[in-house]
Amino acid sequence: MLTHSQVYGNDLSPIQPVWIPPNVKFEIDDVESPWLDDRKYDFIFCRYMVGSIKDWPKLVKNIFDNLNPGGWAEIVDMSGEYYSDDGTLTEEHATRKWNKTLVDAIVTMGRESRPGPKLEGWVRDAGFENMFHKMLKVPIGPWAKDPHHRDVGWMNLSQVLQGLEGFSMRVFTGVLDWTAEEVQVQLAQVRNELKKFHEFHAQFDIHFVYGQKPLVAETDETAATT
Repeated sequence: MLTHSQVYGNDLSPIQPVWIPPNVKFEIDDVESPWLDDRKYDFIFCRYMVGSIKDWPKLVKNIFDNLNPGGWAEIVDMSGEYYSDDGTLTEEHATRKWNKTLVDAIVTMGRESRPGPKLEGWVRDAGFENMFHKMLKVPIGPWAKDPHHRDVGWMNLSQVLQGLEGFSMRVFTGVLDWTAEEVQVQLAQVRNELKKFHEFHAQFDIHFVYGQKPLVAETDETAATT
């Protein structure tokens, strides 16, 4: 894996695999705290931090500041709200009720529940150039007609089902004061519903944004002469 490069991974929890390639190093740290040292990077990748970040513009600026001139950053995140284009996912579905409750709880925590659509603006404001932004609709379940999107839907359904309790338990009990039993009852309803994926066409949006740090940083003096 990129044997000519040194790769650093960062996570808040010690969930890393036992075996890792010799050029990979994991660090346990809060990405919103001051970064561990003053080393600079050629590429920084950040993915799926929805509901985790208090100050997104600060995080994106930290990413910019810790890149080498000419370095690149890619940020991938979602809009946390589930929806359907054809109206088959309604407010009466347990899946929609759970998702709306989760999104509202994230907002109550003072976190961003829909970072995806805002990524491009944050990246631009931080000073990046040569930017690219793409939004994709991601189905939950293999209900799409297109074979590729069916495969994506299968994989997405799998990760949603596996992650439901992890997404929900701490937020619902710690922020909304639900009991663990109440959470499990709702999650059981959601699991049963999601397995009937042909009955409603749930999806969410994922946004991909990347940009480059300028080779020469613009100073106040150079900005005044352009």
